[in-house]
Amino acid sequence: MRTTIGLKDGLRDEDLAWLFQAGVKRVVGPGTAIIHEGVRPNAIFVVIHGQFSVRVENVTDEPLAKLSAGELIGEISFLEGSPASATIVSEEESAVLVIDNQLLNERIRDNASFAARMYRSFALTAERRLRNRVDHLATLFAIGSEPRWQDEFCAPALG
Repeated sequence: MRTTIGLKDGLRDEDLAWLFQAGVKRVVGPGTAIIHEGVRPNAIFVVIHGQFSVRVENVTDEPLAKLSAGELIGEISFLEGSPASATIVSEEESAVLVIDNQLLNERIRDNASFAARMYRSFALTAERRLRNRVDHLATLFAIGSEPRWQDEFCAPALG
């Protein structure tokens, strides 16, 4: 299974060209947060190079996920118009393409074909992240002994 979530999935070359023309490249140092949990971001980000961790306050000290080149960041807040559910922090010197939400909204409003492809790209991103998380959880549950609830709910019926 492919674990990288590429921006290119679902988009045409002319869509990518517009994104790179509309966006601004930003280099961030290690430990820099580009999105803060509870704050609505004003842009989506595309990782150009480097690595970012996804962290949720009061959940765990370990990152929930790692994001690398080609991945989208902030698309859920863009779609929902909501504050971010996690903080995104650079793990090393990294570069991102910052695409202002207002510019992206205007492009989506003015170009239905672009909108359809962009939303498809968002959907593919969400789908792969969900599959990766489910696969990760399945691996965790497969390690060690069987879950205790299995005996209770999967015991053969007494005849």
